[in-house]
Amino acid sequence: MQNLKLQLKIQNFDAHIYLKGKRGIVDHEDLTISRNLDTLLIRAIDKILSRNRISRLSLRTLEIPAKLKDGAVSNMILKTTKAGLEV
Repeated sequence: MQNLKLQLKIQNFDAHIYLKGKRGIVDHEDLTISRNLDTLLIRAIDKILSRNRISRLSLRTLEIPAKLKDGAVSNMILKTTKAGLEV
């Protein structure tokens, strides 16, 4: 699998993680936003990568299409996760 990307979306109180390839969505994971969003997010990403036997280095991009407030904790968590996955 090549040209894979992760997409993180936040809608209301849910977070959606999509693994996308050339032909569309390969896998996804849905989370309910709670106090431990950071831990849930990392575990969900690990689960998707493990389930699809993908190395983090195989990911081309990580997108965060949501427009969140700069001061929002969920926005900071998503940006930190993105920075951590990019090398």
